[in-house]
Amino acid sequence: MTTQTTRVMELMRPLPASGAPAGIEPSFWKAIVPADNAGNEARIALGRKLYFEPKLSKDGTVACGTCHDVSRGFTDRRGTSEGIGDKVGRRNGPTTMNVALFFSQFWDGRAATLEEQAKLPIQNPIEMGQPDGNAAIAGIKKDPEYQKAFKEAYGRDVNFDDLARAIAAFERTLIFLDAPFDRFIAGDMKAIDDDAKAGWVIYNGKGRCTSCHQISSSNPIGTDNRFHNVGVSARHQDFEGLAKKALVALAKDSSKETIDKLALETDLAELGRFVVTKNRADIGSFKTQQVRNVGITAPYMHDGSMATLWDVMDHYNKGGEANPYLDGGIEPLALSEKEIDQLVAFMFSLTDLRFDADNKAEFARQKKIAASKRPLRDDAAAQRKVLPFERRAEGKR
Repeated sequence: MTTQTTRVMELMRPLPASGAPAGIEPSFWKAIVPADNAGNEARIALGRKLYFEPKLSKDGTVACGTCHDVSRGFTDRRGTSEGIGDKVGRRNGPTTMNVALFFSQFWDGRAATLEEQAKLPIQNPIEMGQPDGNAAIAGIKKDPEYQKAFKEAYGRDVNFDDLARAIAAFERTLIFLDAPFDRFIAGDMKAIDDDAKAGWVIYNGKGRCTSCHQISSSNPIGTDNRFHNVGVSARHQDFEGLAKKALVALAKDSSKETIDKLALETDLAELGRFVVTKNRADIGSFKTQQVRNVGITAPYMHDGSMATLWDVMDHYNKGGEANPYLDGGIEPLALSEKEIDQLVAFMFSLTDLRFDADNKAEFARQKKIAASKRPLRDDAAAQRKVLPFERRAEGKR
């Protein structure tokens, strides 16, 4: 983790006097940071150390930085993430970049705050494996350096609540909003190329991306912070059967820890937000992810089933996978191949300049994959020659 720590220090920029990261309105920042966990140098330093601390896991092999690797866009670039003992979960590990700007955490929103989120992976059996908070701090509570750091940061001895607060304080520094797109919006017409400019027009128009991913000064990461069934895993899931199983399980125990286990260890992971709310309308719904830095955070979707942004565009172009719970806003787009290429070019313009080299390499890698291994596209559906209800009537998915 030493290399990661060095890299993250290179990436960080000094906080303005207001305490709000560059690109964030100070009044907004003040509103979203808990009063009892305002960021300061001591808390951030402690959180950074804990973020890369494998001693927090049961077998001493996994840290937050394992699945949210600085060198991999603060992800692990796996389809679904791996925890202790080579155990693999059911969900893709989203980036921790800009995570402070979400209104809820995890794909299903099962944690309301970063502080709450920080605790759950540590106590999940297939992530970091600790049975409880006391076990989580056992590996560090006798360490003189940690004892001093906790005292300086929170005025208390080592404890699990402050451990989570410190990790959250550090994660709030991971703001990456300085992309070529931002220079373009600010008036530099040469900041992005013609394809990306055309993609920006499609993004706001024919592509209907702003239905869920509106980008503005008040919403710079491009998410509506809501949950949608966009038909990702519908082809091979019995949502009705899974929902019944979930209700039986939740009737026995609906604690946050149980929901966390169901989301990562069982087929019920595909139900998404439903496991949290038990609302029928939430079956198969997942949180709208940010579009910031999306070029360097492949693979995509909650199950990591899409290798490239071309795959993502193909999915939306054909209107997702038909299912009874598909969001009403998902429909075929009739985008041409050129328009898909332009949309992808725009998406790559959203990567922070601090990752410029990674972004260029990833664009080339994904383009090569798309050219040779791109799944067969359903052009009939994508070009609206056959509509979703017709496909369902024919018994096709």
